[in-house]
Amino acid sequence: MRSTRDFLTGILTGVVIGILTAPRSGKETREKLSEEANKRSGDLKDQWEKGVAQVKDGYEQAKTQVNQYADKAKEQYNQYKDQAQSALNSSKEQYNDKVDELASNAKSGVDNTKSSAKV
Repeated sequence: MRSTRDFLTGILTGVVIGILTAPRSGKETREKLSEEANKRSGDLKDQWEKGVAQVKDGYEQAKTQVNQYADKAKEQYNQYKDQAQSALNSSKEQYNDKVDELASNAKSGVDNTKSSAKV
């Protein structure tokens, strides 16, 4: 950035010196200086607008990439969440089945004991 500024300063200095040393009347020199200043400020404005456009494009690209990464992360999160929920539900079902089986076995044992005691 500094080298660009130094370059532009050098150009402007050269133009001003050239205009001031040219054999013209004061009015012509002022008009020429005004004309050159307007031209250079227009060039600088164009460069500024190009720079702003490049920054905006870069920002939009970065924003798009961040959104893509966020979407992928969210998708993976939901996938892992679903897998964990599925595993938890499966474990609950196995646990409940085992509890039911043990309760059934205990009831059978109690019933067998009752029938044995009645004999």
